[in-house]
Amino acid sequence: MVRFAPRYGIVSPCLSRTIRGRHVRAVNDNCEDWCGIWAEESETLDTALRMFAAHGFSAASRACDAAVIADKGGDDERSLFWLEVCRTLDRRLANDFARRMSS
Repeated sequence: MVRFAPRYGIVSPCLSRTIRGRHVRAVNDNCEDWCGIWAEESETLDTALRMFAAHGFSAASRACDAAVIADKGGDDERSLFWLEVCRTLDRRLANDFARRMSS
């Protein structure tokens, strides 16, 4: 843990001035895809977070594997769901997978 401690007797400018323009919402790299529609994305996000908790950094490839299994089983709806989970975790991997599926 890093602790900021200014030199004794000096008031740091970062402590004396007020912080302006605070972000009300978190800024994510995929916010343009979500558009703030939490109800539609909650199952996908919940599954992605659970996958990340269980598998760590390999969660995106596990979701991609689940999309392949669902696709081979003929379940297009589940395949698209797992592709969205993979896209939530790793956009590049999901785009590569979607490109392979379409060709």
